[in-house]
Amino acid sequence: MTVVLFFSICFVLLGNGFAQKRPAEPNFLSESSSLIELPKKEQSEAHEDEGSLHIFSTNTLLAPGDLRTKLGQLRDAIYVVPLGNPKTGVINMAAPSLTGDHRLVNSYLEGYYPYFVDNPMIPLYVLSKRKQYQLDADQYRGREEVWQTSREAFSFSRGDCEDHALILADWLIGIGEDARVVLGDYRGGGHAWVVLFKGGKEFLLEATKKDGVGRNRAYPLASLHNEYHPQIMFNRSEFWENSGSKYTTRYSGRSWRLQSRYHRESLDSSPNSI
Repeated sequence: MTVVLFFSICFVLLGNGFAQKRPAEPNFLSESSSLIELPKKEQSEAHEDEGSLHIFSTNTLLAPGDLRTKLGQLRDAIYVVPLGNPKTGVINMAAPSLTGDHRLVNSYLEGYYPYFVDNPMIPLYVLSKRKQYQLDADQYRGREEVWQTSREAFSFSRGDCEDHALILADWLIGIGEDARVVLGDYRGGGHAWVVLFKGGKEFLLEATKKDGVGRNRAYPLASLHNEYHPQIMFNRSEFWENSGSKYTTRYSGRSWRLQSRYHRESLDSSPNSI
């Protein structure tokens, strides 16, 4: 099977803006990108602590064993890999872990948050002080793409954009907020950030932001940030694809197509401080 490999998807936040540490990379999902098609499977007996994937466009369920087999075939892929086909679109994505195994992007949100807070501004503030930005290639001896789980992302002192976004989103979800990780592009290069739905409004959270973050500083409205171009979005279980314009500043509505739901037999959502 031919696998088209994706690029590493981050920028570094310096001061009040982004500064690239290498030349601009192609868009996250370009027209030349190939999709890896998952086989259609009926539901079978689930294995404990493993996940199944319900694909809505074909109304099929990929059982845990079949999903594990398909992801195992991506072991040699060094970048994020889209799953689907031209007819269904991107129904989910797989990303390489610390061990090199590919996991569905939903599974990196482990249901982890370090401790409860009642102020949704605090998680971003804590991460701005606790976690340092570093490209994967620098941290992992030349590996261009490595994803930390939300638990790892809080434990490790360094990480890139998706690592910051994963722990921020999972922490917010853990305290009862509707937060999602967004993948797309920012000023011509791939990036990951978080969108928070609260009080009927959509807020854009730059997870790698280090300066100007306060415990009580309100999050900015997503509608004010047209330099962020969202392409896909996910939480612990659902995966959405933007079927409309990538230049949208809206993260809800008919253009956002719910593509799949990831189901785990068990999900530890209780706090576990490190």
